[in-house]
Amino acid sequence: MMVVSGCSDFLMKENKSSVTAENFYTTQRGYESLINSCYTTLREVRQSPYMYSAGTDLFFGTHQDAPQGLTTYLSLTPGSPTVSDFFQTLYESIQVTNTAMHYQDKTVQFPQLESRVGEARYLRAYYYFLLVQMFGDVTLVKRMVTEPVTHFERTPASEIYQFIISELETALSEVPETQADHGRVTKRAVRHMLAKVYLTRGYEEYGEASDFENAASYADEAIGGEPLTVPYRDIFAYQNDVNSEVIMSIQYDQSSLINGGRHSWDYPWGPLIQAQFAGVSKKNILHPTEYLFTIYGQYDSRFEGTFLNVRTSPYVGWILDPENSPVQYYFPRTPEQLADTSAWRATDPANRSSTNIFPIGPHWWDGNNQESFPALRKYDRVQTQEINYTHDLFISRLGETYLVAAEAYFKMGDNATAAARINEVRRRAAMPGHESEMLINAGDVTVDFILDERARELAGEGFRWLDLKRTGKLMERTKQYNPQIKSLVQSGSDPFMGANGNYKILRPIPLSAISLDSGDYPQNPAYQK
Repeated sequence: MMVVSGCSDFLMKENKSSVTAENFYTTQRGYESLINSCYTTLREVRQSPYMYSAGTDLFFGTHQDAPQGLTTYLSLTPGSPTVSDFFQTLYESIQVTNTAMHYQDKTVQFPQLESRVGEARYLRAYYYFLLVQMFGDVTLVKRMVTEPVTHFERTPASEIYQFIISELETALSEVPETQADHGRVTKRAVRHMLAKVYLTRGYEEYGEASDFENAASYADEAIGGEPLTVPYRDIFAYQNDVNSEVIMSIQYDQSSLINGGRHSWDYPWGPLIQAQFAGVSKKNILHPTEYLFTIYGQYDSRFEGTFLNVRTSPYVGWILDPENSPVQYYFPRTPEQLADTSAWRATDPANRSSTNIFPIGPHWWDGNNQESFPALRKYDRVQTQEINYTHDLFISRLGETYLVAAEAYFKMGDNATAAARINEVRRRAAMPGHESEMLINAGDVTVDFILDERARELAGEGFRWLDLKRTGKLMERTKQYNPQIKSLVQSGSDPFMGANGNYKILRPIPLSAISLDSGDYPQNPAYQK
């Protein structure tokens, strides 16, 4: 089992060919290795962005490699392989965390044991949180499976949420405020997750009256009075994966990628880049919508922090050697940028004299446009003869914590505090000298404004489908802003309509899970025959 952290003492590969689990996991070294394996499962669960980002108001499918069931919902069935793989991976990951929980009372005592148990508990809760949001009622397995089980029951979602909350609150008492190894679970990570769980449950019919209050409280505790000090574009800067903005991340390190293990979060957003010398490999599979390209105001620096408004030759030149990399394309969007293209060229004539300029317009969000549109830059990896670098994936960061708090306060009816939390995010996002133009008032706060703000702050980070599902806006906003889905609706087809008048708001339970069950394992209503 391999370790997920980039820290040298965290990266170990144990040869256990001559030992059994019973005598290995009962040692400190063995149990530490088991916990590290729990972290490794994060890479598998977040390997692909499609389950998190496809079929939303931010991105639409433009390539045959896109999983059509997830991008348009029409062909989303219990046999959809991406959904089946995701479901199976989550339960395989839960089995690893259950193994860690099984051996907690069997292993030797050591100073970090309580924390390690809490770390596994947090990861298990996170996986069930993904399952219940995606699939609704799911099977709750709390013990390590040591023999074949031929039948499972689906546990009501309300009970799954209660289990998640209970696990996280226990983990909060087990893990420390800080960890020596970056990437391990801390109290702040647990508080952030508790805030999201309470917030999400608060929207459900079985939610409790105190859910939004609890969400706001935990979010504020996670914030801890800390302002947003990391410039937005620096959060995702090359080799800056470890910064004060990051609360919890899935780590990637050059030494741990020798035998694979890279994520594919930079690959599907395009533009098409397949040249060997480019340093990256991309396809235009999930294309940004017009809504996403145009949601940023003229003084919002998050556009340039989210999208690459230049394309150099080679592509990774903007990262590795910007002063000596010719600019192939420039994508101006603000009035100032559009008015000063001549001045822009004159600033660096050696690299910009031959640049093709494509200003903001329908060309950007044309799905057939393969190359000349701003690339999503947040997770660009670098692959050259000298460098093998994959950017960490963030499970939680402080900018989102402020927005979780804002949404919770809004749902409590406290728009003034909600606006204050949002303004902290927008103040950091403002271009220098334009902070006042970015601030909002209490009357501006609505569910749609919060979703707009989450789009600006978190585009491409793997939260969007869950955001739309949580707020009950999945169908409304995709039909309005996703051109594929909008076209289907205009032609008289509702891609969300499933069996017996039920809508495809949940994912289908995979056919493989149902067919292997010896009993009657019920399917979600929209996918029943």
